[in-house]
Amino acid sequence: MEIVTISAAIQEKRKIEFFQTIEPLKSLVKNYCQKLEIEVSPENNLQINISFESKKEMEKNFNNNEFNILKGTVRSLCDNVTIMINDVIEQK
Repeated sequence: MEIVTISAAIQEKRKIEFFQTIEPLKSLVKNYCQKLEIEVSPENNLQINISFESKKEMEKNFNNNEFNILKGTVRSLCDNVTIMINDVIEQK
């Protein structure tokens, strides 16, 4: 199993835009992974956990259009974005 963790701080002034973008995107992204969990704390800290059945599945799907939109949304509407794959920080 491969686990991707995305953590970030949602920009206060972009919070509404973030949720308007992420809500419809969730159902699309769920089609390409085994499990998707999105948690937002009261302090606007975001944690997204994505599970894939195998490394091959992750490599095939994590760079598709849906995941690229997800990553782009997080990078443009959040600060302090970190993407980790199996607890190793992904290099941009």
